[in-house]
Amino acid sequence: MRRPRYTSSSWQPKRKSWFRNALLLILIGLPLIIFLAEMLARGAVLATGGVDQLVPNKTVAIAQSYAFRLQDAKGNNYPGLPDAGKLQVRRSPLLGYELIPNQKSEYWQINEQGFRQDASVPIEKPAAEIRIFLIGNSTAFTNMADKNQKALAFKIEKLLNDRVRLQNSNPEKFKPKETPYFADQIQAMQALPPRIREGSYRVVAAAVPGYSSGNELSLLAHRVMAYSPNALIIFDGYEDLRSPSNQTAKEIGNVEQMLSDPIAQYRQHQTQQFNNWLNSLYLVKAWQKWIVPASINTFSSDYQVFNAEQLSKDPQELQARIGRYANNVTQMTKLAANIPAIVALQPEITGKQGVLTKEEQEILNALGKEYSDRVVNAYKAAEQVLTPKLTGPKFVNFYNLFQDRPQQAFIDPIHLTEAANDIVAQRLYENVERLFLAQPAVNPLLGENPTLPVPN
Repeated sequence: MRRPRYTSSSWQPKRKSWFRNALLLILIGLPLIIFLAEMLARGAVLATGGVDQLVPNKTVAIAQSYAFRLQDAKGNNYPGLPDAGKLQVRRSPLLGYELIPNQKSEYWQINEQGFRQDASVPIEKPAAEIRIFLIGNSTAFTNMADKNQKALAFKIEKLLNDRVRLQNSNPEKFKPKETPYFADQIQAMQALPPRIREGSYRVVAAAVPGYSSGNELSLLAHRVMAYSPNALIIFDGYEDLRSPSNQTAKEIGNVEQMLSDPIAQYRQHQTQQFNNWLNSLYLVKAWQKWIVPASINTFSSDYQVFNAEQLSKDPQELQARIGRYANNVTQMTKLAANIPAIVALQPEITGKQGVLTKEEQEILNALGKEYSDRVVNAYKAAEQVLTPKLTGPKFVNFYNLFQDRPQQAFIDPIHLTEAANDIVAQRLYENVERLFLAQPAVNPLLGENPTLPVPN
């Protein structure tokens, strides 16, 4: 008897049936499993204390509050751009971009002029007020400070006003307001520290995260000078070292690119919507809270991405970037005319490589050796150019400020711990203090007597 012949086609219906059943199981079963797991997660969370326990830890929450949220002229988010950040910014034809006025979070407040201040700064300066404007990028803005009062500008302001109160309450510990008559009194006076100018010091935080010197020059010309500053602190440098030399100022967002490709914009918008929905699930929140905690980099803006490729290894390109920075800073000091200025090159983590904490070593390891080599070279080249060029303003280099300090100073390559910000504020205060030293007035009884020593 001839045995029947089987071909592969005789198994085809079974294979199709198995594939169809598996596909149906995935399409129906997987969403059902996710739905049931989500319900169980919600029930467990509500039964054990409510949704507050899924709130990210404070460090992540602060990082999220400092991340940018770019908005259009009507105050709407751009479809497709990240919208998890809290710090609202908008594009500006004059400044590149700017902070939207009158906004606040749990950790910062922006006043009606777009400055990081608790109150408005009037155009008309009170007679007794001495205004100092702090200009710079996110380090000067004091990213990751958990309230305005812990920002650099507020710390410097407090140190100045504390000094005025101290010299008024303990006048014997400072040089007198008027030169004494007798020679021995004049000699004793020389050993005392000088007084600083009397008045109410106000340090205005005009820094904006991500700004380079080109943005700051425009900010000074179009905003700051209108408020009659008595002094300037320009605290920056890093953004210029990592921004291409053909970029006159920093921009934010790829709005033009999105508008030129509506299909890509739609896809990006849909992806953003899906991510927002995904992150709203209790399962995801629980995963990020307890299984794989979100890091502060989760909510970083474009300007907060750090890598070696941002720092050129081409000597000519590097010199062009440094030249742009030096030129812009020089233009700022010229624009300020007779207003004294301090130019401070900001610290960076590679300047502390000798005594790194475990956390700081992990940051450097993640950045890689190429990043470290390029930054070290960039700062060295910058100091060589800036030191002789910025002879008019007071130039200070804070790159190695923390090299001998064993405590943690950096929470990422350029942003500092509160203790480190205290140190920076103290150093900036000491430099500002020199701008307002007040020498004792000449005693009219002394006349032109050349036999008495002249106070310093």
